[in-house]
Amino acid sequence: MAMCPACDHQVRTPSFLNLDGWKHLRCPYCKARLEMKPPRSFLLGALIAPLFVLARQGQLFEIIAFVFLFATIFLVLLESSYPKLRLRKRPQAKPAVWLKFNNPLR
Repeated sequence: MAMCPACDHQVRTPSFLNLDGWKHLRCPYCKARLEMKPPRSFLLGALIAPLFVLARQGQLFEIIAFVFLFATIFLVLLESSYPKLRLRKRPQAKPAVWLKFNNPLR
């Protein structure tokens, strides 16, 4: 369970793979629209490829690269299972077609 940033109550969050659940996530107490903060550990993924290139230099670098890879995967899964929430600031989608009922046909 995560904490609502608006009212500090606990909010039940859907699975991080349930996109429809995240799209309609609201705090049951203050009715604030919420979304998941992106996991910060994805930034560590950019270091994986250079480490595996460096791993070709010796067995020690190879062990360091594998440990770093597994630590990054563990941190991504950990942050996804305990997500942090923020208020949704994006406006709702506007309809493509507007129906005007006020103007009668002539």
